[in-house]
Amino acid sequence: MEYSELIRDFLDDANEHLNSFDNALLSLEKKGHNRDIIISILGSLHTLKGNSGMMGFESLKRYIHQLEEILKNVNDNNLELGQVIYSLFDSANVLRHALQEIENNPSFKPDLSEKILKLQKNIESPLEISETGVSDLSLYLGTNTNFIKVDFKRLDELLNLVGELVIFKTRLNQIETEIRETINDKSLTKELSDGLELMGKTLSGLQEGIMKVRMLPVRHVFNKFTRMVRDLAKSGGKEIHLLFKGEDTELDKTVIDELEEPLIHIIRNAIDHGIEPTDERIKKGKSHAGRITLSAAQESNYVIIRVIDDGRGIDFEKVKEIGIERGLIKSEDSFDKDNIRSLIFSAGFTTKKEASDVSGRGIGLDVVNKNISKFNGHVIVDSIPEKGTTITIKLPLSLAIIPALMAESAGEIYAIPMSAVDESVKVNEEDIHIINNREVINFRDKVLPVIRLNEFFGLDTEKKERFYLVIIGKSEKRLAIAVDRLRGQQEIVIKPLEDTFGKSYGIAGASILGDGRIVLIIDIMSFYQKKEVFENV
Repeated sequence: MEYSELIRDFLDDANEHLNSFDNALLSLEKKGHNRDIIISILGSLHTLKGNSGMMGFESLKRYIHQLEEILKNVNDNNLELGQVIYSLFDSANVLRHALQEIENNPSFKPDLSEKILKLQKNIESPLEISETGVSDLSLYLGTNTNFIKVDFKRLDELLNLVGELVIFKTRLNQIETEIRETINDKSLTKELSDGLELMGKTLSGLQEGIMKVRMLPVRHVFNKFTRMVRDLAKSGGKEIHLLFKGEDTELDKTVIDELEEPLIHIIRNAIDHGIEPTDERIKKGKSHAGRITLSAAQESNYVIIRVIDDGRGIDFEKVKEIGIERGLIKSEDSFDKDNIRSLIFSAGFTTKKEASDVSGRGIGLDVVNKNISKFNGHVIVDSIPEKGTTITIKLPLSLAIIPALMAESAGEIYAIPMSAVDESVKVNEEDIHIINNREVINFRDKVLPVIRLNEFFGLDTEKKERFYLVIIGKSEKRLAIAVDRLRGQQEIVIKPLEDTFGKSYGIAGASILGDGRIVLIIDIMSFYQKKEVFENV
C-alpha cells in the first residue's frame, strides 16, 4: 500500500477517535466523573497513539501519551476532573489542528513539544486555566473522509439485485433470438440488438463495481499470522521468518472470512512438520532460520494462495507406510506420488506418533480440504524432500456469481463450477473399462474413475454411444463425470436452497436460467465423499 493511502486510512481512523474523545469530554462535563466514559476515552487515545507511532508522528504520539496519563490520574482519583477538563478540551483542539496540518501536507511531521510542556504546566497550575477559544471554526469539521462504513448485508442485497438483472438479461437475449426468427425487420432487430449490447455493458460495469466494493486485500488475513508464527516457533524451539507476497491481492469478503481457518492449519503443519529445528537445519547446510512464505495472486476469475516452506518436505515412503498401517490404503495397491500426496488430506491421517499442542491429531488438512471444497475451490500439494513443501489453494474471486459449465444429463441441465473443471472430452462407450466393478477411463496415462451423472442422482436414461466426460480435479485426485452433452459456459447467480428442502446430497445450490428454468449446481465434494469411487482404482 502506498504512503498516501496509509495517510488517508490514518486520518479517517484518527478523526473517528477524535470525535469519540470530544463526545466523551462533553459527557464528562455534563455528568461529572464516570469511570466507564474515562475507560472508553483511554481506549480511543491508546489506539490513536499506536497509529501515530506507526506513521512516524512521534511528537503526536508523546502528546497523546501525556493525555493518557492525565486521564489515568483522574480515573484513579489522583486528579479532580474539574481541574483538568478545560485542558482536555484544549488538547482535543490541538489534536484536531495537527490532523488538519497532516491532511494539508502528508509529509508534515507535527512538533508538539511546546504543547506537551504547556499541557503539563496547566495540569500543575489548574487555577490559572481558562478554556482557549478557537479562531478557525473549520477545524471542528475535521478532515474530509474518503470512506464510509456500510453494513455488509446491504452489499449482499445489492449483489442479489444485480444477480436478478443478470438472469433477466439472459432472458432478453433469448427473446431477441426468437424475435429475429419471427420478424423480418432488420432495422428493428438491429435496434433491439444494439440496446441489449449497451445494457449488457452497463450491467457488467454495475456488477464489477459491486464486486469491487465487496473486495478486501488478503493482508487482512495474512497479518493475523505474524504473531502466531512467532509464538509457535518459540514454543517449538525454532526460528522462523514469515514473508508475504501479493498481500494487496483482493478477495470477496465472504471468502476472506472463511480463509482464516484453513490457513491456520496449513501454517501450523508447516511449523510443526516442515521446518526443522535450528541445529538440524545447520547440519543440512540450510540457513539457521526457516522460512514460510504466504503469497497471493489473481489468475483470471480465481485467486491463488500459496503457503511455501523450506523445510523437510514430504517423505512419500513414510506417508505410504502410515497409510497402509492405518488401513487407508492396501499394501498391494499400486500408488504413485499423486495418490500418496492425497493421503495427507484423509481424516485421521498424521505422521506423528504423539499429538502435540500444535498438530498430530490428523484433522488439520482434512478440515482444510473440506472448507476449501465448500467454496468450489481446491488444494494442490507439491513437495520435494529436504527442499520444502508448497500448498496451493485455488479459490473463486466471488461466491455469489460464478462461471459454470452447463451440462445436460437425462434431460436435466446441471451447473458444474468452472473452478473444479480441468477439461472436457467427447468419448465413445467402448472407451470406458471396468476394473473391480467400477467404470474407469485411461486418460492421459492416468486411470480415472467415471461417474455417470444420471446414475449419481438416480435418473433413468439409456446409455448413449457417444457422450462427454468432464474431468474435475480436487487436491491430487481427479475423476470424470459422464454427461450427455455440454451447453457451454456462462456466469450463474448462486441461490442457496432453503432449509425446507432439507440437505440435498450432491447439490450445492441452484440458479435460474434466462428462460426461467431452474438448474441445480453440483457439489463437487460429494463425488469424493463416496468411498467406493476410488476403491481399487
